[in-house]
Amino acid sequence: MSGPHPEFAYKKTDGGLQGSRPKISLIVATCNRVSELERLLASLEEQTYKNFEVVVVDQNRDDRLVPLLQKHDGLAIRHLRSELGVSRARNAGLRVCAGELVAFPDDDCWYPDQLLAEIVKWFEAHPDFDGLLTAIRNPASVAMVPKFPPRPGPCTRKSVLRCAASVNTFWRGRLVKQVGFFAEDLGLGSGSQYQSGEDLEYAIRSLGLGFHLCYEPAFTVYHPEISSKERLRKRAYSYAMGVGHVWQIHGYPWWWCLGEIVMRSLGGSVFQLCKGDPQRSYIYLLRAAGQFRGFISRSKEVAAGSDVHPMADDHA
Repeated sequence: MSGPHPEFAYKKTDGGLQGSRPKISLIVATCNRVSELERLLASLEEQTYKNFEVVVVDQNRDDRLVPLLQKHDGLAIRHLRSELGVSRARNAGLRVCAGELVAFPDDDCWYPDQLLAEIVKWFEAHPDFDGLLTAIRNPASVAMVPKFPPRPGPCTRKSVLRCAASVNTFWRGRLVKQVGFFAEDLGLGSGSQYQSGEDLEYAIRSLGLGFHLCYEPAFTVYHPEISSKERLRKRAYSYAMGVGHVWQIHGYPWWWCLGEIVMRSLGGSVFQLCKGDPQRSYIYLLRAAGQFRGFISRSKEVAAGSDVHPMADDHA
């Protein structure tokens, strides 16, 4: 993407942390989850840092969330609605958010009590960085993502692929204002064959525009375990297609992409087979096939590398 879409209307003009209590906007896309969202909101109520808003972008076709949101009336919640698609939901939230820092927690993740306070302190101590990427850990505090993390520190176009996920990223307003919207043909619920990659694409686009990102695994966002074989088997191919497509639209060299497919995906398949786990070996094969298909494909829809046209606000 060459720059922000002309319709983009971010509330802050400079995106800096002004004053002693910068506001944080937490944009939560949600669909078909109530108890999980309840856990996230409960964790937000326990935050020691209080200057934040929660922009809940509701993709349910009913009012199941209304009683839950009313229950958490101590939080500054903005309740929006959007059509299906995680990128569409985030774009709807971006149009109304007012924070000097912006994050995109999943509706099934949760934050430790001190996280927002620690994030604010980190940004104040590192004025040259525009984005912070944390670790993602399961309920037992075991790191899940990234599986093979880069070293802590500044991100590159290669290392960001190992640590960027929407749930673990925090952005300055100055970055969000310039980078603009998520690519709506990428991500879960997009209607395209690329059911992931919107978070990687956003981070890579940020680096391409000259912003500086940092990976710091000392900070944690909690998330349910995602490594069940049934879940991975259902999603491996379409998720891998999204990643491969992001490689393609951002010009990663073919030899590097082929190396990733051969060494990490096909190699993982062989390793799992040698361990006597044919089911997980098959999952790695699906990932290899999806990455290759995504890398060589050309989307017939809105190209992820062109301007994204977000939907209009739809307030509940």
